[in-house]
Amino acid sequence: MPDLARLLSPSAAAPRYLQISAGLRAQMTEGSLSAGRRLPASRALAQDLGVARSTVVLAYDQLVAEGYLESRRGSGIYVCDIAPLTTPMAVAATATAVVPAISGLLAPGTPDPEVFPVQPWAKIIARVARMAPKALVHLDDPFGDPELRQQIAAYAGRWRGITATADQVLVTSGASAGLELALALLVREGQLALEAPGYVPTQMFAAARGWQVNWMPVTASGVQLPPHPSPVTVLTPSHQFPLGGSLPIAMRQAFLKAAAGCGGWIVEDDFDSEFRYAGQPLAAMAALDHDGRCIYVGTFSKTFSHALRLGYLILPPGLVDRFRAALRHPTSSAAVTAQRPLADFMASGQYDRHIRRARRLYAQRYGAAVKALEGWPAELGQFRRHEAGMQIALHLDQAQDEQTLVTAANAAGFAIRGLSGCDPSGQAQGLLIGFCQSQPEDIAGQYDALRAVLQGCKNSAD
Repeated sequence: MPDLARLLSPSAAAPRYLQISAGLRAQMTEGSLSAGRRLPASRALAQDLGVARSTVVLAYDQLVAEGYLESRRGSGIYVCDIAPLTTPMAVAATATAVVPAISGLLAPGTPDPEVFPVQPWAKIIARVARMAPKALVHLDDPFGDPELRQQIAAYAGRWRGITATADQVLVTSGASAGLELALALLVREGQLALEAPGYVPTQMFAAARGWQVNWMPVTASGVQLPPHPSPVTVLTPSHQFPLGGSLPIAMRQAFLKAAAGCGGWIVEDDFDSEFRYAGQPLAAMAALDHDGRCIYVGTFSKTFSHALRLGYLILPPGLVDRFRAALRHPTSSAAVTAQRPLADFMASGQYDRHIRRARRLYAQRYGAAVKALEGWPAELGQFRRHEAGMQIALHLDQAQDEQTLVTAANAAGFAIRGLSGCDPSGQAQGLLIGFCQSQPEDIAGQYDALRAVLQGCKNSAD
């Protein structure tokens, strides 16, 4: 039996499944859990620890993947034959060192894996495997599973106000793949417009092709329409990345009108619009498009699971044939295995329930993060309360060295990132701070620890 007292700590900042896996890993590597030892069933250990069974399942799965544990069908979970990596004396000697419980705290834009509905998803996969096993390995249409495309079209209508048919939906291997496919097919003469600061992978994709980019500066009131519209414009109108905020309705209409006037296209990157914590999610820009000029890019990575690597495009009717012609090669399609299970999960109503639950949980964490930041001295930075998203942008003044702060925070175990990397000019100075993977009761302590690191850097500079 594992030493339960060493698996969870009420004061630890790390997610519970990571605490459990770290505790078990330590007991195995030091030899107190010997090779061949059978561990308690996930349900039993969850009851002993007072956590959800899915939390223990995630911890066990992680250790099985790392080779510390072995799952034997019909028998249970067993400790693998691993030579102790440290002696008990060495473990005791290092236990008093002041180090973060785990690195990667406060990672921006990162969903909490504990929120994932493990058991309902497993049941859906099992049902599809019984009823339609061929759908897990075979796909006739390069646009994706027809049932999933139908569910996405219905979902976009319910949540984003978009009127579309399944024929307009193209399933992609993530939002980035969808963005890149749209740009590769639509950009002509190497000209497009991007937000600054904005999404780095898209900036890199354009730079690698030598395209001429019309940079659109983002201000407190949103991105402004350039005097001369580009043939392709990429926007994050519902929740600007990385600064936050939404594009006013009048400006959305102006962009759409300009695109229609010049025969151009708007690519709407809608990466986390479901997570709006005041009122209902805003209607998508594509919902305002009456001229067929807007390509909508959606993703399941933020709302469901990054590991599925599934995103989608909703195309204007006039672009469907062009994209179909480009997708005749089978390697263009997204992975098949998760598509039909996801379709069934959405059709059963469980996906909508999951979104509502995740939004409620993240809203609590966002509120705790904002409350913690409101207690910071103004000299450390300023932020705007947007009541949305999975990260907060803390703006620094020019006297502070962003890279020094990021380096110090990363060394202390915090996965915050700098804003300057999202700005092609490098002038934006700020920090992107997450909160989704932390429990509400842990956030104040984590933000206090981060503040101490940043304050220490500022004092050293002064």
